[in-house]
Amino acid sequence: MAADPAELLPPGSAPRYQQLSALLAREISDGRYAVGSLLPPEPQLCERFSVSRHTVREAVRQLCDMGLVSRHQGVGTRVRAARSDKQYTASLSSLGDLMAYAQGTRLELIGSRWLVADAALAAQLRCAEGERWLEWNTCRLPVEGGEPIVHMRVFVRPECEGMGAELEGGSAWVFGLIEKYGGERIQEAHQVVSAIAVPAESARLLGVKPRTPGLLVRRFYLGRNGRLLSVSLNVHPPGRVEFTTTWRLGDAGATAHALG
Repeated sequence: MAADPAELLPPGSAPRYQQLSALLAREISDGRYAVGSLLPPEPQLCERFSVSRHTVREAVRQLCDMGLVSRHQGVGTRVRAARSDKQYTASLSSLGDLMAYAQGTRLELIGSRWLVADAALAAQLRCAEGERWLEWNTCRLPVEGGEPIVHMRVFVRPECEGMGAELEGGSAWVFGLIEKYGGERIQEAHQVVSAIAVPAESARLLGVKPRTPGLLVRRFYLGRNGRLLSVSLNVHPPGRVEFTTTWRLGDAGATAHALG
């Protein structure tokens, strides 16, 4: 049965092999391909999704890295598990740890746009209305392959426009680029974590159903005198990342706010 072309591989989104991998992972999770069964052969997948054999092979390779399927020569690709048991862990206790977390991933740039902050965006970014920002739309993935860890929208000041060429070249060191092109060191970062129903755009990129429960992690990067240099809005799907924080007696730096 042919799938609806409108929901297959939307243009202008993540790379086609990544979209195909996410879609197949979702179909495995939903039970379309049961554990122990075989995925359709390459020619059938190529025809169904109108993609090349290379795209199919890369998508299947990602599914293998996730532990969802295994390849068997002369037999085919067999489903091993309904869900991946791989989870990305970030242990964050300092600004250095936060920067190192990015180095353990790879970044895929999806697009960019200029925005002038209206009231809603100004509230999200904690900036003044009317400020001009450049938004980079990205996904982070584990270096070794697998499902996207996060859909990340990064907002930077206009002076950082030149970093686009390095992002397109595959640089994952976003905040190092902000310092390089903005000409100012990041002195402090604030992180706010809240629950979210994953929005449709993020769901498509992450390979989950829209409004799946997830995490919204907002990070605010400050320079001299508390000047806001950048903000990242990070949408994490369930089961792919965990953050660990350590508190010790006498620490004054870790604060938790409960919203009721």
